[in-house]
Amino acid sequence: MYKVHGYLDEKRVINWWMEHLPRIGDTMRFEDERYGKVTEVIWCMDEPSNEGQRVNIRIESEPANAQHNRPASAGPG
Repeated sequence: MYKVHGYLDEKRVINWWMEHLPRIGDTMRFEDERYGKVTEVIWCMDEPSNEGQRVNIRIESEPANAQHNRPASAGPG
């Protein structure tokens, strides 16, 4: 488990435990249909803990309709 702080446009929006971490370039969805792209994953090596490694995630907002304008996945042909 990871102790995660996530910052969307420099405002903390994540403060919880996560089993898996997003990678740089991944898109995350938040409440109110807001989306953001992960721009940095920071391992906080100076914060030792028996409860899990601390990680900061930096996320930048995507344009309002970026997710809705993506092409639909191709179905069976």
